[in-house]
Amino acid sequence: MKHHTTQVTAALLCGLSSLALAGEPVTEPAPADSVADFNFCEWLSSKPGTVKLPENPWVQSLVFEGRYHWQAAYVDGEGTNGQDFSEDYTDARRFRLGGKIGFLNYFSYKGVVNLVDDQRFNGGDLEYDYIDFDESYFTFDILKAFNFGGVDVLTANFGRIKWHGGLEARTSSNALLTVERSAISNKLYQSARPTGLFVNAVKGQWNAIAGIYSTDEGTDDLGVDDGNVEGWGGWNDGLMYNAELIYSATDDLRFGWELLYNNADERLANEDSLLDYRWASTLSAEYSIGNGGVNLEGFYGDNGGTDMQANAARRGNFWGFVATPYYWIIPTKLQAVVQYAYAGAEEDQGIRMNSRYVRATNYGGGGNPNIVNGGRGDSLHTVYAGLNYLICGDNLKFQLGAEYAHLDTPNAGDGDVEALTWMFGFRSFF
Repeated sequence: MKHHTTQVTAALLCGLSSLALAGEPVTEPAPADSVADFNFCEWLSSKPGTVKLPENPWVQSLVFEGRYHWQAAYVDGEGTNGQDFSEDYTDARRFRLGGKIGFLNYFSYKGVVNLVDDQRFNGGDLEYDYIDFDESYFTFDILKAFNFGGVDVLTANFGRIKWHGGLEARTSSNALLTVERSAISNKLYQSARPTGLFVNAVKGQWNAIAGIYSTDEGTDDLGVDDGNVEGWGGWNDGLMYNAELIYSATDDLRFGWELLYNNADERLANEDSLLDYRWASTLSAEYSIGNGGVNLEGFYGDNGGTDMQANAARRGNFWGFVATPYYWIIPTKLQAVVQYAYAGAEEDQGIRMNSRYVRATNYGGGGNPNIVNGGRGDSLHTVYAGLNYLICGDNLKFQLGAEYAHLDTPNAGDGDVEALTWMFGFRSFF
């Protein structure tokens, strides 16, 4: 089935390419006069897979894109009951290919597929193949079609989209300051790719987004829910909602707010739920000055009650805070980053560490699956320090970082987990 879908996807892309090229293309960037004049970084960062056909009545643009991310890590720590553990990992983190086509003047479609699934960090296998769609959605340009006044951008979008959940989740993985997002950000984000309808509007310094989405989950070979569906989800379960508001006060200062709500009653109504919380909200600020800057974000939410959580220790409210200052040691080339993140909860297991990499010791750790209490606790502090070396901006870069984590685990062993994780990341995209 996967190979069949791969063939269908390839045939679709070839068909779109043939249709788009049935006119006089305007490609970007223009070819260099000679090999000596060729600037690889300039080419890589200028969307080299772009073809524009402004006079074509059917297809006006075609953009191909891709990314490949690889990383490695070494973790050393002390789990519950004072048990020591250490492990090293390598990850084919992301491999995606896709494109975007503009057609009929007012419409566009974006489709990107995941081509690697590396589960070695939690005891699984590495698989290079068609896995699923990362994004797959249509956009209708309402402003262009109807010439509404009063706004600068107004679009309606339908399909499989990247769920947000704060500043780090809104930020593309290509442009993250750290090797991995913070645990509290990933709690809200959960890499969800729901199917839904959202509207995006921009007016001057304001950008607003509002959407409604399906909570439909995929199932494994045994029929057990296992997260995102392969493509578009159905509408037979609960709904998710989001609202976002971003205000750019100046070129150097931006504020953001998000509200996320999940009405799926996973336990009582036997509904699918892509999220393991009821609702959450975030406030963020981004400020840059001179050769540096800082990103700040606060979180608050509700894990849900008996209708969401079978385990009482995972219910109740949760909260968090993330501060990420950075400084350009060499402007546009070498960047130093520090991040402090805190997550807390009312109940003993109300928050959780990232699946990479400390939590992955559940699958190693000398045969004790509870050595880090499944990464669950009621208080998590992490401190990250790293360097980013940008060869061609974010399009081609290396990241090196170290993260210290302290997790409080009430009623589990001696009550805490401590670990130091060294991480290396390679990031590339076009």
